[in-house]
Amino acid sequence: MFDACVLYNISPDEKRQFHIHTGSAKIADDLKFQKNDIVFLSPKTDDVLDKGLKMGLPSGVINAELLYPKDSLQHVKGGIDDSAANFMFEKKIALVFNLNLLLTSEHSKRGRIIRRMAENMKRAVKYDLPVLFASCAKDKYELFNGSEIKAWANYLGIDNFERVRVSFEKLFK
Repeated sequence: MFDACVLYNISPDEKRQFHIHTGSAKIADDLKFQKNDIVFLSPKTDDVLDKGLKMGLPSGVINAELLYPKDSLQHVKGGIDDSAANFMFEKKIALVFNLNLLLTSEHSKRGRIIRRMAENMKRAVKYDLPVLFASCAKDKYELFNGSEIKAWANYLGIDNFERVRVSFEKLFK
């Protein structure tokens, strides 16, 4: 149910666990985290996203690009709608972009994922959400280095990396 890793880069003096919750129906019943643990919610449906945000459970929402299986004919569904983005702004919940989706997804779905990432980035800029870019690698060969992550951030529309660094520090204090 969880992928657990240790983030060494958050603060130099302590290691914090972070968990990726895949979004079952019972979101917080069986979850036992320490006070300084970081929880990223990976929702499977809109209901799980809404319940998780209203409970204030996650520090961030990851894999929001996979919420809808198909796009509408009129517009691209990014995964985070305006009401969820507004709620994330009020609760200071970060929007996390998983760059490993680009490596592990099927070739025919990569274009859709990139378009959805761009839509989510537009909402993040509009609502001034904290934004994180993560490799989420399962193997050392899947890791992205810093210049690749900066290139994807530039492509998705972030020009000011100081804003990303400051929002990262505010999120994990």
